[in-house]
Amino acid sequence: MYRISNQLLPANLTRIAGFIVAYALIGGTAAAAQQEVVVEGVPVTITEQSIKCDIDPADIPKDISTKRLVDCNSAEVVEIDLPDENISAIKFTISPDDKKISSGVRAELRDMHVAKNGDETWYRFSTLLPSDFPVEAKHRLVTAQWHERMREGHDSLRPPLSHRLWDGRFVVTLWNDARIKELGTKKGDGEIVYSLPELEREVFHEYAYKIVWSPEADGELVGWKRQCRPLDVACTEGVWEEIIRYSGSTGYSDEEVDGYYFKIGLYTVTDFDVPFTAYHKGYGSGSSAEAIGLTDPIFQ
Repeated sequence: MYRISNQLLPANLTRIAGFIVAYALIGGTAAAAQQEVVVEGVPVTITEQSIKCDIDPADIPKDISTKRLVDCNSAEVVEIDLPDENISAIKFTISPDDKKISSGVRAELRDMHVAKNGDETWYRFSTLLPSDFPVEAKHRLVTAQWHERMREGHDSLRPPLSHRLWDGRFVVTLWNDARIKELGTKKGDGEIVYSLPELEREVFHEYAYKIVWSPEADGELVGWKRQCRPLDVACTEGVWEEIIRYSGSTGYSDEEVDGYYFKIGLYTVTDFDVPFTAYHKGYGSGSSAEAIGLTDPIFQ
């Protein structure tokens, strides 16, 4: 849970969405809730502020949509004060009695940037499941998704790429025109391009993606992952590994879609009976690895 700073993301970045940037969001005037907790054996003070209820809307970056937050608990900025730095993330929570938005229960933030077919776009973000995440409870959750933006007159399809938890199993799924023609838009899971039996809890799983958006065979998807301890801002012990390398269609035709945008948080269309919470931090997007601070040789 850390604050994005110029040390981590250089000034010449192409885009960085501000909803994980604590100094942009911790501008509200409402009193923040504080609690003392122990993280990795270290006693720390945690401050929480609701994005929907505590933070002045004028302090939320204009390129971020908050309309998929239903109440005060949907998304909270969580900040840890350490002697030399502040660490921040966003805590997303969904509950069985939440009001539905577009036929689903969701707590999501959207990056308003739309990538077009032909664009090479890089993405970066981290996800942590807390120790009490109820893996034993039935669930089919989306924690991050790249969604298609449809042209007027066309019905929605399926997110071309998404991170999902299926009863604890972690999968990355891909949809494109060919998959839609095979399965339709109502059922099916898409092509599973990466899978783990479960995600280790209490650590940040950091992901990086290079996506060349295209409905044709010249599309490209490369994904990397590393694990980071919550208080290790620089992730000094984390080692990047390539987890996905795919060539082929990564989306839909220009006749159908205007482009693709990114959402992060928690979302489900399946009934569930206990609350779910996940933390995300460090989101950025840009036209190159360097634009979002990815300098490891593996990204060259």
